[in-house]
Amino acid sequence: YRYYTVDKVGSKSNVRNYTICFDRTKKASLWVAYPLHSFYTTGNASRQDDFIAEPTIPTQYQPALSRSYKGWYDRGHQIAAADRKCSQEMMDQTFYWTNMTPQQSKFNQKLWGSLEGKVRGEVCADTLYVVTGAYFGGVRHSSIDATTNDNAGQACPIPTHYYKLMLRTKKGNTKKAISEITNASDLRAVGVFIQHHNSGDNTTLLDEYFVSVNELERITGFDFFTMLPDEIEEEVEDQCDRGQWF
Repeated sequence: YRYYTVDKVGSKSNVRNYTICFDRTKKASLWVAYPLHSFYTTGNASRQDDFIAEPTIPTQYQPALSRSYKGWYDRGHQIAAADRKCSQEMMDQTFYWTNMTPQQSKFNQKLWGSLEGKVRGEVCADTLYVVTGAYFGGVRHSSIDATTNDNAGQACPIPTHYYKLMLRTKKGNTKKAISEITNASDLRAVGVFIQHHNSGDNTTLLDEYFVSVNELERITGFDFFTMLPDEIEEEVEDQCDRGQWF
């Protein structure tokens, strides 16, 4: 048994935080899925940088990350701490070891960090649905090692690529759930798939990074955004119009 799919919920508010698909052989989540809305991104929560073990998954399968990975690899969040300012509990949950992957420092702090901010800029009155993933099967850039080590000396594979998927209503204020929408033109979706590399200080998102949801499903083997009605799912997930995003 390789995967754990776990939901994180704020106990006081009983509001969904995020869902992970954790691969114990990779010591990493293959994807983290979460809603974004101003409810989540505003509030008084502050970064404590207290990286701790995920309480529902045996610790022997998790990377030990009280400190960063060995070398120039940060503890890269899949769901960003800034995406959960609504409560301290929910922000603290973003520091679970299972939400981390080894990201080259410049990539994490510059290119990927810029992308995270642009995704938050797509928040609307309706919910924005996001999936962040780490992919391990592609061509590896020469600036990225195959593995690094955690604090316990355990080998941790390093992703070859990172990706994000986004889905929201086009108008942003329909007050409808995605499952209630029957016209594909009322929705917009896109994916971003980037080879993991030392990106220096560059924060430019190239057109070549943008792909359709269907393409990322083909690459990863996962079926995303299953709440889409069957009759419009393919049309929505074939979209790849960067002009509608950032």
